[in-house]
Amino acid sequence: MKKNKIAIIGSGYCGLGAATKLIDNGFEVSIFESLKIPGGLASGMKKTNYDWPIEPFYHHWFNNEPSVMQIAKKFYLQDKVKTYSPVTSFYRNGEIKPFDRPYHIITYPQLTFYDRWRLGTSLAKLKLTNSWEQFDNITAKSWIIKNMGENVYFKLWRPMLIGKWGEYHEKINMAWFWARIHVRTRKLMYPIGGFQTFTEKIVENLKKRNAKFYFSHDVKKIYKNDDTGRYQINDISHLDYDKILFTNSPHKYINSFDNFSEPYKDNLNNLNQMGAICMMIRLKRKVLKRSYWINIPADSHNIFENNIPFLVCVEHTNMISSKYYNNEHIVYCANYLKSGHKLFDLSKEQLFELYFKGLKKLNTKIKKDHIIDYELTKTNYASPVFNLNHKNLIPSFDSSIPGLYWASMSHVYPWDRGTNYALDIGNKVADHIIHEKRNKK
Repeated sequence: MKKNKIAIIGSGYCGLGAATKLIDNGFEVSIFESLKIPGGLASGMKKTNYDWPIEPFYHHWFNNEPSVMQIAKKFYLQDKVKTYSPVTSFYRNGEIKPFDRPYHIITYPQLTFYDRWRLGTSLAKLKLTNSWEQFDNITAKSWIIKNMGENVYFKLWRPMLIGKWGEYHEKINMAWFWARIHVRTRKLMYPIGGFQTFTEKIVENLKKRNAKFYFSHDVKKIYKNDDTGRYQINDISHLDYDKILFTNSPHKYINSFDNFSEPYKDNLNNLNQMGAICMMIRLKRKVLKRSYWINIPADSHNIFENNIPFLVCVEHTNMISSKYYNNEHIVYCANYLKSGHKLFDLSKEQLFELYFKGLKKLNTKIKKDHIIDYELTKTNYASPVFNLNHKNLIPSFDSSIPGLYWASMSHVYPWDRGTNYALDIGNKVADHIIHEKRNKK
């Protein structure tokens, strides 16, 4: 019996997860990737003097992320995943304080005893609550004020919400906030050899199962052959498929096919989304004494008005030994930003100067002489904005065209972006396609 041929656009973890399940269910799968390597935003750079490749965006897994371990076990990679207990901290009023144990949180400064009691009991409640739907129509601001109090909201959570969501901070729903508390673990996981090594092992296994990969192959247009009813990639006749699964941004998705309906395109164009900027800085010495991750609260959604102009600082080599990176120390500074934010217009050098001033606030002893090099990565599409009743705004996997599907970070809700949830969405869209195929028999 002839297999259904499907092309997956994008070799990030959503595409790889979908490919795995589709192959298991009899599909003939081809994966197209515009980059030279797989992994999407989790891909790694292979420096000549490094033993391990390093990701341009910081990455890790929490200790309870099932989709990651599911694919690791499937391809016998579970022994390639190692668990760590790094220090997560909080920067406030010129001090770096640990922020990864319950007593750190409930002893947060400027809170009364009653504030701390309400904070601790509310966080415990969120940890124990397994359903997010009840939080979909409530803002994080209103729930926090009602359950934790105004002082806790304004002293602790509002600066974090501003740093993450900027001008949207008062509109973000409580389901997103619940997810951030509910799944967070102190212990983190990271693959031996880095994410790129782990991803390439998945690709090797998929190739053994006859998946075809087309790297450095940017899919600009999809065409439907009216004679055969099949879809062609970039109008190349031999690259024809029964179905297409897009795993890229909504903008690239809707511009790759000319026959989408105008209402369908308008609906996707109206989705609010956040972009991201991340600078990876390589140094001769540490920046942070012990912390792997530092949350940087923001007083203003105007980044240039804040004491430190980035949301988070991650010293990767405070979790993963610097010996794998030629004894260099690797630090990330990052922001989530509304699409079109003027920070996107700054050059790599301008952004470095801005971020370096922030690093100096975290460690006054850092000098330009300590800098080896820095890399800048930007994306206009990192996460949807989670407003009230967002569950009603999640796009369908189905497009307005039969046989064309879309799965991306726009479908990850209430969870935040991450490779585990990309895998989860890949599994779900594959189930959807498989179910649809069976119903047509």
